[in-house]
Amino acid sequence: MNLYSLLLKNYDKKKKLIYNDKEYTYLYFINLIEHASKYLCKFNKIKKILIITDNPFYISVLYFVAARCGYTLITLNKSLSKKQILEQVNYSKPDCIIFSKKLLKMNKNISKSIVLDEEKIFNKNEIKIDNFYNIIKNLDIKYINNFFKKNYIVTFSSGTTFKPKPILFTQEIKLKRYYHIKNLYNVTKKDNTLSFSPLDHSLGQRLFFLATLSGSNFLYFDNYNFSNLRKKIRKYNITFTILPSNYLQILKDHLITKKINIKKIVSAASSLDSRDKEILKENNVKFYEMYGASEIGTVSSLSFKSSKKYINSVGKVLKNVKIKILSDKKKFVNEKIPGQILCKTPLKFKEYFNNKPLTKSNYFKGYFMTGDIGYLKENHLYFLSRKKDVIISSGINIYPSDIERELNRHPNIKESAVIGLKDIFFGEAVFAVCVVHKKRNDIQLNLNNYLLKKISSKQIPLGYSFVKKLPKSIFGKVLKKELKFEYDKKKLDLSKKIRLILN
Repeated sequence: MNLYSLLLKNYDKKKKLIYNDKEYTYLYFINLIEHASKYLCKFNKIKKILIITDNPFYISVLYFVAARCGYTLITLNKSLSKKQILEQVNYSKPDCIIFSKKLLKMNKNISKSIVLDEEKIFNKNEIKIDNFYNIIKNLDIKYINNFFKKNYIVTFSSGTTFKPKPILFTQEIKLKRYYHIKNLYNVTKKDNTLSFSPLDHSLGQRLFFLATLSGSNFLYFDNYNFSNLRKKIRKYNITFTILPSNYLQILKDHLITKKINIKKIVSAASSLDSRDKEILKENNVKFYEMYGASEIGTVSSLSFKSSKKYINSVGKVLKNVKIKILSDKKKFVNEKIPGQILCKTPLKFKEYFNNKPLTKSNYFKGYFMTGDIGYLKENHLYFLSRKKDVIISSGINIYPSDIERELNRHPNIKESAVIGLKDIFFGEAVFAVCVVHKKRNDIQLNLNNYLLKKISSKQIPLGYSFVKKLPKSIFGKVLKKELKFEYDKKKLDLSKKIRLILN
């Protein structure tokens, strides 16, 4: 079934789509899809459409326009610089570019594409609201179902400090992922969905399709505002959300005190601190944690019902998913041994758009290589670090998450990020950047004495920095590459005291 067909099948005239503070009925939404489809169909050569906009509602409409008309839709994040936008345009070579004048002024580099101002496509004065049943009557459902397995969405990975990868999906893959999340968390038409995740990202798409294909209320916010959020959750009876872990941390106290009540809340994008998971569990908050990636979808899930012994994991490996751990020597390893997390799943993406060599290089014996380090134990997955974040000190692999977990349990630490800095003696030295509740003169000594009781002496940081906040992506991931660059520039000699003692 085509995604647009399913949207129409589950249409509910009472439900709404809310973007920040603007409300739209599903009838208006469907009429706008029809209007935009007819407008774009006037251009016969269009096959690939790229959109760059600061209006998330327009992106939502175009997802179903693409499903209805068989277009491939390429979404770019509005926070990209003009240079980055032009690079992605030149790479993806769209036939048509839909843009917001606020974000981008077109130039000769993209003159080969049809360039359209979004306000012309979504002109409110030209939209005539038709009866829902007339729309159904005039649609050729068999025709639009032909696009089910064709290229549908190109989503760029969420990296901001490296070249993002263009991830290609078909409607078939998106439909599989919709049913997967729906069944995994038992989401029904009565559940109404909240999202903070941008619609150009796979997590935002997951929530958007979950709501619209089920025919339920969808509430989207660009920015966090607690008082507004609290009112909207009550008004629309929001019962389900998947949040980046940083938002769940912000909402934690409100969930515990019941100032906000969301029946099912899932943490994603980055690992939730085990201390926070314990607190949520102790206070009977119905939370989940998922692990996955844009390329593979969700492959493990931890439930509030899970035994406390698995609290440090990112969940049980899901049915129909196979996970293996690969050593640096390209050998699959046994339980409890760390290595790169590899995955085989029916929910995998189609390929990296226009880059078959990159697609091929990211597979090993049929398994997708996630670039994450972890291990398996009793069919539960434990995440340790991004492969690029592993610290190699004197030839020993040190995983930042082990140290961060213990640092974050210290009563004076709000959060921490552990990185490896260049060092003439160790190769890399362990360095901790911490946000503290209260600055003390003896804080470094106090932290080291505390950590010595928790972790190996080789894992103890040789240096600390105390800051007001850590640099993070919109999904709550600490930007460790930025931290490493910042502190490597300072050329700190962290092993100096040790060298003096040894000499």
